[in-house]
Amino acid sequence: MNRRRALATIGALGAGSVHAGRAPKPRRMKPQVDDVLVHAFGARAGVPIVATEVVAAPLNAFPKAPDGVVRDGSLHNQLLLLRLEEEAMTAKTQRYASGPFVAYSASCTHTGCEVSGWLPEEQNLVCPCHGSRFDIADAARVALGPAPKPLAMLPIERTGELFRVAGKFSRRVGPEPL
Repeated sequence: MNRRRALATIGALGAGSVHAGRAPKPRRMKPQVDDVLVHAFGARAGVPIVATEVVAAPLNAFPKAPDGVVRDGSLHNQLLLLRLEEEAMTAKTQRYASGPFVAYSASCTHTGCEVSGWLPEEQNLVCPCHGSRFDIADAARVALGPAPKPLAMLPIERTGELFRVAGKFSRRVGPEPL
């Protein structure tokens, strides 16, 4: 092997190592089909959410991979799991829901703040940073700005008492890049 070929081979191996180092870390990966939704915070963090726990207020959730890795390494993976009357849901909301249950990204489309407020009378999620409101029955439509777009919906399916990810987000999570 001549020197030029040896250097090319070493360079190619090094490039492969760099590329492998860029693979997404499991904790930061987007939700994957068959991930189970688990409690995001508190004493039950990492424990699967069961249907009977989803009542009036939204529950914070993260997806958990079948191998046990909780995908909590990115705000973009934080979810809000809610229960609402199926009759109140628009057709688009129903496409992503599992019966009365629906999951939304908790990342606001305005500046990426964590959506954490809840107005039960209006069935609106509220971003505390700038007051954007999202109508959960209508595919998280912006009910009050400044958010420019609805929250991303994550399709879910209920298997027994647990919730599993059933597909990709409906749109880009969080704000649009500048």
